Amino acid sequence: MQICYISTHYPLVSHTFIQGEILALEARGVGVLRVALNVSDADALDGDRNEAELTYAVKGTSRRQVAAILLRTFVRHPLAFVRGSAHAFASARFDLGTGFKRALQFGEAVLVWHHCERHGVRSIHAHFGQAPATVAWYAARFGNSIGGTERWTWSVTVHGWHEFVSEKTSDIRSKIAAADLVVCISDFTRSQLMRIAAPEDWGKLDVVRCGIDLELFGHREPRSPQAPARIVVVARLSPEKGHLVLIEAVAELRRLGVDVSCRFVGSGPFLDHLVDAAVSLGVADSITVCGALAPRDVARELDAADVFCLPTFAEGLPVSLMEAMAVGIPVVTTYISGIPELVIDGDTGWVVPPGNHEQLAHAIRDALTSPDRDAIVAAARERVVRSHDRSVNIVELQRLFEKIHDHD
Repeated sequence: MQICYISTHYPLVSHTFIQGEILALEARGVGVLRVALNVSDADALDGDRNEAELTYAVKGTSRRQVAAILLRTFVRHPLAFVRGSAHAFASARFDLGTGFKRALQFGEAVLVWHHCERHGVRSIHAHFGQAPATVAWYAARFGNSIGGTERWTWSVTVHGWHEFVSEKTSDIRSKIAAADLVVCISDFTRSQLMRIAAPEDWGKLDVVRCGIDLELFGHREPRSPQAPARIVVVARLSPEKGHLVLIEAVAELRRLGVDVSCRFVGSGPFLDHLVDAAVSLGVADSITVCGALAPRDVARELDAADVFCLPTFAEGLPVSLMEAMAVGIPVVTTYISGIPELVIDGDTGWVVPPGNHEQLAHAIRDALTSPDRDAIVAAARERVVRSHDRSVNIVELQRLFEKIHDHD
């Protein structure tokens, strides 16, 4: 089969799990057409030019080409075009601003439809339930309104948090009703979509957990912490990731006499706030900001870590935790969303309430000194192998894609 994958940006360092999924599907014989709504800048590509060259960037299309495609499509399919535009605008429910945005997204959907039509693709899969899902929905709906021998299908992977807190503006309930398949990355994600969706649509919700390349993140031998102990966090520098609480925890650890250094792997808009906080708390000498790194460089950072910490406030189920647990690093994190499905306090890691820097500091100290450290690390690796091996999970994802494709 062939399928179009659509996301906001592609390729993107912080979304390498999408690239891994695409490559795994291709290794199993699935043809994948790559589409990004936005143009990824050079820094985001991290030198991955091959994937960038394979990707059609909707907003990278010249105005002349956009006008030509839209005009030609309108002339060939005027009724479907008008109906599609009207449906997009009406989905905003009398909110003129949102209606205008949806009308523009219908235009993007026509470009995606045209791109898929040229390549003979009739199945579209979106990552994330916001703009990518909207465009995938409109594109498949437009394709079906034209008619033909093969029905267009569309599906979406929902990760969490952003989709849940914007469920009304993102119109998640309507998208679930319209989709052929909704992939949930955790049981928690599925439960939240069950809360939002009509009960008759619950059967569309399937859990397929994100997977990682276990060969890339190979297990290391147990080791004693270095001095100072190195804490690594891999996450976008944004408020919800909890870096500020970790900086407070580093100050608390210093007060407790625990010598640590902390490395932030990632980039984002919260950098200046974090630098100011580190200076204000007197721990700037213990904090290093590494910026966004490619997977191979992330793997090296993890290999040198004594503790992986993700003090997040809002998540789906972070891939970074899977990677750290696969390598064999003690993980300290918070019990929110789908995280407790992976990290179980005292069994596969240390889990604390979000936002509490004192408990976070004590958990980090325990992760460095606990006599059960090696046993917990081993159990964590086993859990990742059992539930998050990409080579296993991709088989289930492909089965679901083929199910809706063959059904139609």
